[in-house]
Amino acid sequence: MANSSSVAQALSAANNLHELNMEEKNDLAIALTTIFYHHDHAGQTDMKVLAVRAEQQIARLGADVLPLLINELINADADAATYLGKSIALNGEVAIPYLLKAWEDQQDDDFAIINITQSLSYFFTPKIKSAIPILMEAIQSPNYQVRSMSLYTLGKLSLKLPVNEMKDFIQGPLFETVFNMITDVKPLVRKHAARTLGKMQKKNLLDREQQGKVFRAYQTILGKDGRHKWDRAFIVRHEASHFLPSFELDTCQSEYYHQTFEIIFKNALCKDTFYFEIMAPFIARKIQAGQFIMVRPNPHGERIPLSVCGWDRIKGSLQIIVNAVGKTTSEINHMGLGECFQDVVGPLGNRSPIDTYGGTCVVIGGGYGAGAIIPTARDLKALKNKVIGIIGARNKELLLMTSELRKSCDHLFISTNDGSEGMKGLVTDVLAKVIQDEPVKYVLSVGPVPMMKAISELTKPLGIRTYASLNAIMVDGTGMCGACRVTVGGKTRFACFHGPDFNAHDVDFDELQKRQKMFSVAEKKAFETLKI
Repeated sequence: MANSSSVAQALSAANNLHELNMEEKNDLAIALTTIFYHHDHAGQTDMKVLAVRAEQQIARLGADVLPLLINELINADADAATYLGKSIALNGEVAIPYLLKAWEDQQDDDFAIINITQSLSYFFTPKIKSAIPILMEAIQSPNYQVRSMSLYTLGKLSLKLPVNEMKDFIQGPLFETVFNMITDVKPLVRKHAARTLGKMQKKNLLDREQQGKVFRAYQTILGKDGRHKWDRAFIVRHEASHFLPSFELDTCQSEYYHQTFEIIFKNALCKDTFYFEIMAPFIARKIQAGQFIMVRPNPHGERIPLSVCGWDRIKGSLQIIVNAVGKTTSEINHMGLGECFQDVVGPLGNRSPIDTYGGTCVVIGGGYGAGAIIPTARDLKALKNKVIGIIGARNKELLLMTSELRKSCDHLFISTNDGSEGMKGLVTDVLAKVIQDEPVKYVLSVGPVPMMKAISELTKPLGIRTYASLNAIMVDGTGMCGACRVTVGGKTRFACFHGPDFNAHDVDFDELQKRQKMFSVAEKKAFETLKI
């Protein structure tokens, strides 16, 4: 693996290996992990991309190789430990007991504890809350690097875990444990304590009394309280300065979050439909499969929700597909390279629910939904699920993202209403055939409401776990306005906050269709005023 070209070839070859026994899986995992050790990824963007590919391929090997990976993690250097930790985390909650057991077994090895603790920060499953007690214990370690990494990981989990999963810990001893570290003798520990408290505030985890304590502590760190000198460590002052505006309602928006949202690539996919790549580095750094963004093309335009079909965390860009169906989408499609959106807000909503299902997973996209299912297909495949993609359109000229989906799925089936490409018929016809031939355990549908309703009606009698992505009427995208309310399981839910993915069998699709037609007359009038 002397260069990126040979590494890429090796990864492509490894991707074609299937039905391996235990020994072969371990050998392949060891071979893939060498990518993490033998290169300086910091200065080589292409090698960083290949290392991420290696993470995903290792994760596809499943829980069988977890003992080997954790043994590697325990002995890894800092750079390799990052990639190993992410490979382990991609296995989801099944990997957590392995890490907790390793943490117990390695109590005398501080560097092993640091690597294990860092790995915990990469998980997204709510089950990772079981690691919080050991992180609180590690905060008391005599080794300042262990203390620092434990605080770092708690900060990450504070943002990732649902508020209700964290509240009990915050109201218990966790807050005081972290807050006490803000006076630690080591600047690195103080830095991560200040950062973790700031992240807790951003996630609205702190009550008013706790907010007051942290605000006053930040004032002291910055020397603004008039009684104490500032913290002599710049890295600590930087964190306090960065998060202090979160406590001051009259503070202007921080310039740190200013982004241009420039269009850096545009390509016509079919009639009235374009593929855009836009710069949004802070969103690209955080977004997960299934989440969406709110876009406003110009100062006088409306905000609309858009699904994201991909991103480049290194470049800092997002990829979206826009189909011109109204005034705002038409305005967007007339924008050109170098132009900037007025606003792009995100990531919003929750990531698609995924796990290792022990059967076939089917992702279905209708129209623009063909792009939206790509990230989830990749994540499901990384968890070693067999993934089948189905996309449909009226005719072959309207099919979108077929080559990208073929790369993300094990198999791709196409349906067109007129039979000009793939099977003649609807996506439900294809799904019915797949269900006959495969042990389908999971279905995700993204597209027109009638399509998602039909898919739900097909899978419900069969008891197949089915999700629908509800792109309802939205205004603010944060759950404050209530415009996107939908009925799921007899209860009112907000598509932007509780979704966008819901158990399709519980969705009141008839109500959803009626609500989506509420503003059809106003939308038509608005389109008539379009001047481009």
